Amino acid sequence: MGNWASMPKHSPPKSHSLRLTSQRGGLKIQNYISLLKDYNTHTNIYSAKAYDHLPFHIENCDILASLIDQPQTIVDMGSGSGLPAIILAICLPQSRVYAIESKRRKTRFLDHVKDALSLENLTILNEDVNDVIRSQTLQPTTITAKAFAPYDKVIKISHKLALKWTVLYIPISQSQHDILASLNRSELTLLNPKPGHYFLKRQF
Repeated sequence: MGNWASMPKHSPPKSHSLRLTSQRGGLKIQNYISLLKDYNTHTNIYSAKAYDHLPFHIENCDILASLIDQPQTIVDMGSGSGLPAIILAICLPQSRVYAIESKRRKTRFLDHVKDALSLENLTILNEDVNDVIRSQTLQPTTITAKAFAPYDKVIKISHKLALKWTVLYIPISQSQHDILASLNRSELTLLNPKPGHYFLKRQF
């Protein structure tokens, strides 16, 4: 069946210009990028060496948002510097987005972005995902996880959080897509909505 943990990591192209799927939230997304880079000058929340990859990751999150029908209750596990939680909150204003992040220096930045961009549909939880699961306070219809953990682990964790019919989306690389396709896992749906962008979808 293959070892998911040994799969190559999701590596974006080295050079990529930002191309959004639509103009929805475009100004707020640009403002988010400015806020991130400005905040990163004094607090390390995103590797400055990876700035060349940032347009790809923003576009990837924007495409993910286009796959999700509104309204939804979305839980993003391990939100980090806000990808995809911030982009989902911008692009899906009728949905409620919960960003779970255990590192306080990153949730301080997420709080800053929420206030600066007036993202009233975004809730930031400075907690460990397992603590959120034990509290049973969230009832997500959609779960997302970008660079959070190996995919088998993400699915196991999501299963504890999911309701019946909850949908999980995980961004993956083309090589990961090809490996998963060869495994012929019937419970997984592999998506390629735009060239260079691949997602794993799992409905519980």
